[in-house]
Amino acid sequence: MLRGAQGEACFQSWYQKLSAALQFCVGESLNDELSKEQKLVKLLGDIGEKVKSASDPQRQDVLKRELGSLEEFFKDIKTCHLPLDPALCIKGIDRDACSYFTSNALPLKITFINADPMGENIGVIFKAGDDLRQDMLVLQIIQVMDNIWLQEGLDMQMIIYRCLSTGKAQGLIEMVPDAITLAKIHLHSGLIGPLKENTIKKWFSQHNHLKEDYEKALRNFFTLVLAGAW
Repeated sequence: MLRGAQGEACFQSWYQKLSAALQFCVGESLNDELSKEQKLVKLLGDIGEKVKSASDPQRQDVLKRELGSLEEFFKDIKTCHLPLDPALCIKGIDRDACSYFTSNALPLKITFINADPMGENIGVIFKAGDDLRQDMLVLQIIQVMDNIWLQEGLDMQMIIYRCLSTGKAQGLIEMVPDAITLAKIHLHSGLIGPLKENTIKKWFSQHNHLKEDYEKALRNFFTLVLAGAW
């Protein structure tokens, strides 16, 4: 990232100094690890570009074929730390759980196999075509705000996912497990779901049969909406 950013005139000198300091400080093992992570990101970028350039009927076949390069990568290196969260170590991919989203950017959904035998598989989104640096900044600000709220005894039910820009127009985003978008909730009520006042309330009722669970779900939702308004 530092090497790629050295083309920006305003910060070129600063980025060059940071890059030199990083190269001076890292040891051989860390340098090798960073090289593996860099290669992983490049492979994801190549796969993403091939999926985007393929015609719609062929995209799934192209993705399945290109996933072979990731499998070969893990055969060679055995394990690699996840750039999105260096505390996590991965050893392969779950081919059947990998796909892509049908939005304009056609981001990849990649499910990595956790190197920890007791750990669950790790789902990430690789997105190309958007500058994720602004997303990182917003999420960092939200994290600071949540820390302040928690220190004051306010639990605003924030779920802050990870986001890492790996270039000017690409990056990795953590997938929140078991998450359902508002768009999908609205679809349960048909085409006019977004126009109905009780769509979300009805969905909570369907998934929380006990009164106390239903009230807790509504309370969490209202708290989260209030935090967003702040």
